[in-house]
Amino acid sequence: MMRMMALVVLCAGLPFAAQADDLMTMEDVVEAAQAGIEFVDNDFVAARLAANPDVLLYDVRTEAEFELGHIPGAQWLPRGKAEFIVADTVRDADAEIILYCRTGSRAALVKKALDAQGYHNVSAHEGFETWSGDGRAFETEFGNVRLVGGEFFFFF
Repeated sequence: MMRMMALVVLCAGLPFAAQADDLMTMEDVVEAAQAGIEFVDNDFVAARLAANPDVLLYDVRTEAEFELGHIPGAQWLPRGKAEFIVADTVRDADAEIILYCRTGSRAALVKKALDAQGYHNVSAHEGFETWSGDGRAFETEFGNVRLVGGEFFFFF
């Protein structure tokens, strides 16, 4: 009973949650997610994939987004479970990990979490929109695709 009273007294002294006027906007959330992150570009990703066959390239978008198209060689890693899956499966703090999402915000959040977990070689890419918009090949369930001038070209 005494512990319960102490908890009530302790909680009563805590500040209440932010008021509606203090809520972050979508732009604020994106800015906070990307703050302090130096994003890598398409050339960096391509060069690292060519130089290191052990690079772990993770797509942290939704599964539906991944299935619609992803960077060749990428593995789908659900954003909400990424930290747990990496902690369970990647036991080398120096493993080279490259993360990407659509525009960089989700990848930035996962990078921050992995950095905090002790991984030393994690990069966040600018985003799949940048990759596909640059005319780079991506994989779909139908094979390899390249977006050129707004048109999809399939190749094998």
